[in-house]
Amino acid sequence: MQHFKYLIIGGGIAGTTAAETIRKNDTDGTIAIVSDEPHTLYSRVLLSKPGFVRGEQPLDSVWLKKPEWYEENKITFIGGVSATNLDGVSKKISLSNGEEIEYEKLLLAIGAHSRKWTIPGSDKKGIHYLRGLDDTKGIMEAVKTKKHAVLVGSGCVSFEIAEILRSLNITTTLVMREKSFGEPLLSEVEGKMIENTLEKNNVTIKRQTEVSEVFGGEEVAGVFLKNGEKLDCDMVFAMIGVVYPTEWLKQSGISLGRGIIANEFLETSISDVWTAGDIAEYNDTVLNETMQCGNWMNSRGQGEIAALGMVGKRTEYKMVTFQTSHGFGDLIGFVGDTRPALGRTVVYRVAPEKNSIVRIIISEEKIIGATLINRMAEMGTITKLIKDGVKVSGMLESIINPEFDLKTLFPTV
Repeated sequence: MQHFKYLIIGGGIAGTTAAETIRKNDTDGTIAIVSDEPHTLYSRVLLSKPGFVRGEQPLDSVWLKKPEWYEENKITFIGGVSATNLDGVSKKISLSNGEEIEYEKLLLAIGAHSRKWTIPGSDKKGIHYLRGLDDTKGIMEAVKTKKHAVLVGSGCVSFEIAEILRSLNITTTLVMREKSFGEPLLSEVEGKMIENTLEKNNVTIKRQTEVSEVFGGEEVAGVFLKNGEKLDCDMVFAMIGVVYPTEWLKQSGISLGRGIIANEFLETSISDVWTAGDIAEYNDTVLNETMQCGNWMNSRGQGEIAALGMVGKRTEYKMVTFQTSHGFGDLIGFVGDTRPALGRTVVYRVAPEKNSIVRIIISEEKIIGATLINRMAEMGTITKLIKDGVKVSGMLESIINPEFDLKTLFPTV
């Protein structure tokens, strides 16, 4: 049985950043990364970018860590294998290949997986998901010959994929069960702005309906919708969300919610076990609430903080999470907690002549989150306002004025 001082389950940006941080702080301790993908670290951010999918950017540009990096840093990479059981008492992880690994410190950075369709016909060739590099390789090959795509789901990845498809003159239809695009992460007025952009670029939108069946032989020939419509197509993108792979952890006794529950130090309920990345459901001390954030920057930051805890430098994770997306020239940004929950105030900064809008979420007199469309210049200021906990009571009339400089909300010394 192999034994490692530091064992990391998950080879993405959270897990790899953790390994890198550990090595900087402990030059001798043994480190292993177990990844369910065979690939070393690559950029998931590139996977839905037009230049990469169209083949204009070299495939090699996706790699962030090559095999020699792991060798140079004395990090054992075990790829194409999944963890199947955690024994927190004897400190052992069982793997899908039948092996077991003993650890002293463990990081669970197991990410999220694409939600798989279970509707009739969902096993046909020509149905694409987008979570990993192999998914993108399949898409890159398909768009060379396919003519008509159906996109299912109104998330930001669908928006980016729509731009790629239209740039290749592929007829594109978007099917969404929501009333407006991006609901509930985007408000209706924001969603309609994105829909206008999609329709201006000849993307047909089918609202408030779902695909009930995929028809064809071995390969996709089209879909039936729950509203009775039939759409002919030769490729389908099932962008229907993610699931968190926690089933194998249930018998370990670790505290689970949607993901793995952790405190502000990213420590789980089991001694010497940390978590980071998409899977971490952690105590956010900036917002004073439990958060789970599936984005690249958050995962990298958490990987570093978890690693510091593993080497005995216990550090609180304190970062205002943010992410961006773009399509057809529009830029969408999310920062902090963007949920317009009960008791929160929502205000808008709208500039129609600039096709821009900012939705600001306020709770207990403080800005806690915002969504931005075509107004990215304000993201940094809003992020700092959230982090500093600046009170904005009595300033709402000023805030809704799109010409008002948000920087003036900071207290003067």
